[in-house]
Amino acid sequence: MPTYSHQNVTLRGFHWEVSSLTFNLATGITTNDVGKAVSVDTSGANKVKLSGDGDTIIGRLASVEDRSVEGTLIGAVELQFANLLPIKAAAVVAIGDTVVGAGAGEVKAAGAADHSKNFVAEIIGTNAVVVKV
Repeated sequence: MPTYSHQNVTLRGFHWEVSSLTFNLATGITTNDVGKAVSVDTSGANKVKLSGDGDTIIGRLASVEDRSVEGTLIGAVELQFANLLPIKAAAVVAIGDTVVGAGAGEVKAAGAADHSKNFVAEIIGTNAVVVKV
């Protein structure tokens, strides 16, 4: 793992406020899931779920708000970002790969790179710095 200083370039930690939207969240998502990949959940309107195996990643979960009093669970999703997404254990992900869901909000390499969807700019430990613009 590289050592970082003010002289290094990293794309980790960037997001665009204008590209963060509020979505309904699938049952079972908690604050522990912040920072994971999400995909469209067709079981409801304006709803996302943690990315499942092979799912297209539409964003990164930025926050979770449990509004159980109102009977809803909502969260902010970053639709454009350059930030960490967790790599599934034993999955091989490399710089330049496009990633898809691997289950539970984790990611794995897609069968073929498609940088119009996303690309991996850096690997930090068990996380990929994914750029999705």
